[in-house]
Amino acid sequence: MSLPRLDVSTLSHNAAKWPLPYRVLLGCLLVGLVLLVGEVLYLSPSRERLQGGEARGHALQQQLAEKTQLATSLEARTEHLRAMEDKFVGLLRQLPAESEVPGLLEDVARLAVANGVWVEGITLLEEEPRQLYTEQPVQMGATGAYHDLAAFVSALAGLRRVVTVQDVTLRPEGALLRLEMVAKTYRGAIPSGQALQALEPGPRFVYDPSTLRDPFRSPTLQAARVPGRPALSPDLTRSRGLLEGMSIDQFEMVGTLSNGVQAFALLRAGSLVHRLAVGDYLGPDHGQVTAIQDGYIELVELFPDDQGAWLERPRTLVLNVNS
Repeated sequence: MSLPRLDVSTLSHNAAKWPLPYRVLLGCLLVGLVLLVGEVLYLSPSRERLQGGEARGHALQQQLAEKTQLATSLEARTEHLRAMEDKFVGLLRQLPAESEVPGLLEDVARLAVANGVWVEGITLLEEEPRQLYTEQPVQMGATGAYHDLAAFVSALAGLRRVVTVQDVTLRPEGALLRLEMVAKTYRGAIPSGQALQALEPGPRFVYDPSTLRDPFRSPTLQAARVPGRPALSPDLTRSRGLLEGMSIDQFEMVGTLSNGVQAFALLRAGSLVHRLAVGDYLGPDHGQVTAIQDGYIELVELFPDDQGAWLERPRTLVLNVNS
């Protein structure tokens, strides 16, 4: 069975004889067919390209707005960056151009005396070059009471020269504490023709032990650390005695003696017992015995403050009833 061949010319000739409603319907079908073919072949791809172009245009508008805002703030950002660079260069110029180790050692000795600390050793370590400055580490060991060592470290960190304290270790050593630490001072490379700026000191932390306790001692053995009072300087030409080379914390009172005219205090340090009278000296801070009682002795110590003025501080050694 074969299908009849479509004869377009015959169909169009016959359609012309159709009634008007059929011809209108046929025309509508032809128009719809043309619109469908146009939508599929031409309009749909063009619409997709248009939507893609609109999305890219919106993204470009956003980028333009962001870059416009950035360009508006560029001048302010440039000024801020220039100010930061000037401040950084100023900080570098505050660093000394030469090593300050001699001055640092003098400060260490002065602050150790001022705080009743015995510095036992100082070792200069190798310099550590950095990109813009050089570090000079100094390894040091010191012995003293807890509050004295804390005040010593606080005073070191408060020096006008740039000094940082690192790698701090603390351990008991007999009646005292042993402190090991690394103190670092710094020097920078200053271009020729530029003067060294004075270091602007920041807020300084001052260690105050008046409300703190020694964590290495029993609460019943805590002793108040009385601040010093202004005093005359001691006789620095006086020959120092053997007992002035030892910290007072190494001594304990074990008794008293009396010949009816003069009283003596018996102090033990290690395996030795020493006899002291009023006026004798004890400890590294020019401590002088001022009174001897049955249960205690009184001393007055002299030490310099951070500014070099001399202060006096009373101190009491209580009899050890278990000795």
